[in-house]
Amino acid sequence: MNQPTSTTGFTPVTTDEGKLQQLIEYLEEHVPAYRFMSTPVPWQGSEDEVRVARAEANTRAARLPDAIVHASMLVLGAGVNHTLPFVAFADPASLVFDETTIAGVPVTVYVPTAASGAVVVAAHGGAWWMGNGVLRENSFGPDCAALAERSGAVVVDVDYRLAPEHPMPAAAEDVSAVVNELRNAASGSAEFPAVFPEEVRVRTNLDDIVLWGVSSGGHTCVRALDFITGELPVLALTAPALDLTGYSEELLTAVFGTTDAIDPTVSPVRRTIPQGLQVLVQLGSKDDTVRGGAEFAELVNAHGGSAMVETYLATHLVAVPAVQRDRITDLARFIVKVTQTERELPDVAVGEYDKEAIDKANEDSWDWSQQAGRYSN
Repeated sequence: MNQPTSTTGFTPVTTDEGKLQQLIEYLEEHVPAYRFMSTPVPWQGSEDEVRVARAEANTRAARLPDAIVHASMLVLGAGVNHTLPFVAFADPASLVFDETTIAGVPVTVYVPTAASGAVVVAAHGGAWWMGNGVLRENSFGPDCAALAERSGAVVVDVDYRLAPEHPMPAAAEDVSAVVNELRNAASGSAEFPAVFPEEVRVRTNLDDIVLWGVSSGGHTCVRALDFITGELPVLALTAPALDLTGYSEELLTAVFGTTDAIDPTVSPVRRTIPQGLQVLVQLGSKDDTVRGGAEFAELVNAHGGSAMVETYLATHLVAVPAVQRDRITDLARFIVKVTQTERELPDVAVGEYDKEAIDKANEDSWDWSQQAGRYSN
């Protein structure tokens, strides 16, 4: 009796794609927080109904970062560095942050060690209706702190108004108000928040502010360009939702007051692109939730701007921690470059598998499972 030798259908789990798939499958099966996006949105509900649903969705989603770390250790190996960006780059003992208001808009300001003088104004994601509260504190806030320390920039996380109580462009108006007020402070016609360090206060202008948005926050940042006075800021867009064709009429109506998804205020890939815009777009290679980032970058380049697209092995919600660290580091490098500041960005030890040994063991297991299947029929 011959032993089966074919390895047809075998995929080494130590490939990067294999690791991501393992992680996703574990999360799907064992982690309720992973399914927070399935929370029904009461677009036409009362304010109380919206608040309850938002709190539930935020609470579930806030558990996802820790769940990704724990799942990574379980299914991808505890010997690999699975620290998230905040743990890798920010020191809680020296972290300086302050909840305050700028132009009447609530913000959280993250100040790095030895601030470089750069400023980032940040907008969280959340499908225009969530992403604030505990989710902002547990997920987006730590990323803001990590980016501040990694880049040297003061990061201003805007707690903007949300739909359906406050349809667009309310969120964009809040983000732009913060940018405009910071520029007023730089010109001497307004005051910086007390937490801002001297390195920022002495800048003669803030024309090179970087506006960073994630998912729907990326959409908000693009829309904010319509309300910003003076030179347009540099844009950094992570997994941005910029083409809303195919979205439900209920969402479009509640958020934008129209069902016309090709309206430029709804799908920014159809807007008039300002001349000379600088943009970084970060995409997930497995992201099937949002669209339009690559197309927006092409439009920017076609209209005399400068747009760069970087792609990471990620879905809209999930990337292994090493990829999350890479994404923050690349964003930090971009900020240092466009603001012409300086910052050391040392590498982070990743740790590694003995790939050959693990793949050989898995391949042998695959062979024998195929053999057992044949002989049991």
